[in-house]
Amino acid sequence: MSNPYTGTVASALRRCQLILQSPAPAAEQSNPLSPESLYESALCQGALLQLWRAYRAFLAEQGHQLQLGFAPGGEPETAHALAQLVASRGKFSAEVNELVSLAENPDSWFQGLEAAWRALWHPAGGAVQSPADSTGAQSLIPVRQLDTRAPEALNRDSLEEWLRALNELVQRQRAHGQEW
Repeated sequence: MSNPYTGTVASALRRCQLILQSPAPAAEQSNPLSPESLYESALCQGALLQLWRAYRAFLAEQGHQLQLGFAPGGEPETAHALAQLVASRGKFSAEVNELVSLAENPDSWFQGLEAAWRALWHPAGGAVQSPADSTGAQSLIPVRQLDTRAPEALNRDSLEEWLRALNELVQRQRAHGQEW
């Protein structure tokens, strides 16, 4: 049986690789609003988008391999969600458990990738607006979630490391799956 997500994973990983192989701007990047800095930022964000797309498609690929039967668009968003689907169907998967362990390990490469992805959508560095209290007054003290890793600056070195690690994970888990 052909897995419809395998091509998406490979395509997203290859796109990330191609983005990261594009030439870096020659000018100094001290001014974050310079065209060169904006170009580099756009490239890094594009590479991050492809990495996250590959990760999410890989979760769906694993679910499809286990014949979990979710509809297109209803794929699991996290390793924990995938593990819950596996458990609810009475199945077991060492590969899914590895993905969950990776997501839970604060020292894993995945934590940096996830923190960068979240920072892309919440650029205030994890600070969230404090809700108004019952009188309607807002707190001037920013709230920060302490159980999540602070994102490191998005750069090509980090992205290349995450690409390598995700690619190795995908290849290893696919090879292990073919053994069975």
